[in-house]
Amino acid sequence: MDKQSGGLAGCTISILSMKNILVLINPSAGAERIARLALKVAQQSGSNLLLCNTFELPMAKTLVFAGNDDTQWQQEPVLSVEALTDKLSYERQYRSNRAEHMPQINCLTKTDFNDDKVKKVVVDNQVTMIVTGIRDLLDLKTSDLMQMVNKANCPVFVIPDNTSFSSLDSSAYLTDLRYCDIEVIKFLKAFNSKIFVTHVSASGIPDMEDGYAQSLLSDAVAARLGYNKLFLRNVKGNNRKKDLETITKTASIKFFTIVNQKHNVLERFLSDTTETKRAYHHLPLLIVPYLNWHQA
Repeated sequence: MDKQSGGLAGCTISILSMKNILVLINPSAGAERIARLALKVAQQSGSNLLLCNTFELPMAKTLVFAGNDDTQWQQEPVLSVEALTDKLSYERQYRSNRAEHMPQINCLTKTDFNDDKVKKVVVDNQVTMIVTGIRDLLDLKTSDLMQMVNKANCPVFVIPDNTSFSSLDSSAYLTDLRYCDIEVIKFLKAFNSKIFVTHVSASGIPDMEDGYAQSLLSDAVAARLGYNKLFLRNVKGNNRKKDLETITKTASIKFFTIVNQKHNVLERFLSDTTETKRAYHHLPLLIVPYLNWHQA
């Protein structure tokens, strides 16, 4: 295994022309769980995985072993990004369906990783998406992770705790149809899943009638894409959050997609509190940059 130079150390890097998913490893966010879910994302989207640690030193935990007459203490380090890469590669080889895409799994160790350097990491490693975890999706509003999301030049897939999935076969793209971004739908097509374009009028703009919304989706979006898994959901009226929750359940939505810093859609999506948390807050969220989107 060859080692990559230029500030990266300790891992094998073999970057092909295929797109790469960058997985930000943070022990506090359940590193192994996030890595395994990222592997599923890579298998479905035809991508490779690149694991990157976001902490400087290996963390350790104390384990207690009961002896005959006394208690023994032993330090067991949390899996390093290198060890996690090897473990995930083994699981991919022996547990995956042979018909599935078999991603290459590599890693890079950056002892100086920070939000300001995420753009360079994305460009240098041909990254098309970042995957990371968070304890609670509503924590994004005040989390340091949001600073990275705001600076990222590619989509960021955020997975909350206690969330799992076997396949991302149904997604909801939350947007005002008048400003629907074709490139976002093209990106989602890589999952070969059902895409529910979920219209919610931007603040201060009247609701859209169902017939006009369907015509707009068919003529301005679907006709340009040639994708037969594109569906409309029109959210309107005074109970939008309740309606969105109904769509989440009836359409079996596996993740939501929102363009960041555009018409306050993300802010409105995260405007609930812990006491009023909705079903859709328990799902992964794909946050797409509004400007400066680097597409490898």
